[in-house]
Amino acid sequence: MSQPSTPTSPSAPQAEIIQLCSRHFTAIPLSLSRFQRQWFLTFPRTYRLPDPDSQRIVCALNSPDYSASNEHARTHFWLNPSCRSQRYNPSDNTTKYSAVSPIHLLLDSNHPVARLTGRIRSEPSNDPHDEGKRIACYEVEVMTPDDGLLRQCYYCLSWEASGKANTRFCPGGNDVYWCSSCEAAGWVFSTIRKLRLQNILPWSNTDGNSKDNLYSPTRLLSTA
Repeated sequence: MSQPSTPTSPSAPQAEIIQLCSRHFTAIPLSLSRFQRQWFLTFPRTYRLPDPDSQRIVCALNSPDYSASNEHARTHFWLNPSCRSQRYNPSDNTTKYSAVSPIHLLLDSNHPVARLTGRIRSEPSNDPHDEGKRIACYEVEVMTPDDGLLRQCYYCLSWEASGKANTRFCPGGNDVYWCSSCEAAGWVFSTIRKLRLQNILPWSNTDGNSKDNLYSPTRLLSTA
């Protein structure tokens, strides 16, 4: 990765993280995150977890589509989540298991964040329960702007803790962000720290805790 660009001035107004509050899952708001062509459902707050950076990703929502243009991929994806998604019926308020169904959480949010485009295609399922069988995937258009998505620091893998503007991370180019601590330390020191966290250096991962990582989705644990 190249050296990050100059961070946004702290005095500049910054948008808040947009939260999904679905009628199916009212107790805990969710948020959307994206790295390049892959989208995720995430927790926008720490909810007093003992290690809040280790479990902030609810599930991956799609497989990256490299046939689409960069502009299209920034606002669209083919819904193929890494956890179970139930059949969607907008008029059904009692759908079984809809509280943890990604399509219900996306489309039934009190604050509109996404909609279906009407296009469908077939893909091998990302849900481990389906054992690779092909499923129908709906194309989703995301209406949340980029600055409303929850961000993760590329270097230390920390997350924005809440929807307050003063917690927003600074862009570093190519959909990469960094927190104020890593920005203050500089990109060289922060890169070394990143290598330690990802077990690339021999003295790696000093805290012993695995952290959810938007930038390495193959290391995600799928939701049961």
